[in-house]
Amino acid sequence: MSSAVKYFYKGQETDLIVFVSSVDDVNEYLKDPSIGKLSQVVELFKVFTNNVGEGAEGELGEASKSQIANEFGQGKKIEEVIDIILKEGEPNAKVEKIERKGPGHSSV
Repeated sequence: MSSAVKYFYKGQETDLIVFVSSVDDVNEYLKDPSIGKLSQVVELFKVFTNNVGEGAEGELGEASKSQIANEFGQGKKIEEVIDIILKEGEPNAKVEKIERKGPGHSSV
């Protein structure tokens, strides 16, 4: 990934993050949101959280299915969750690259 923007969602139990290509792309998507357009906006179809579940900083790991279900309810597809995060979240920071640190863990 070249560069990306962290999109931050302040959850009731767990704060969540997705990586998007740019704030402009998200704004364009939000004008006419559809699940099919997400691939033009989202860098990785994964939702992340840090090791304490609060805030947008620190070592990020992929959010568990139970963390996502606790925030958004059972049975939501990842695309639906990302859509909600983009609609209700906010841009947090631009990152130059994402380093992989084993399965499901990344650091920025």
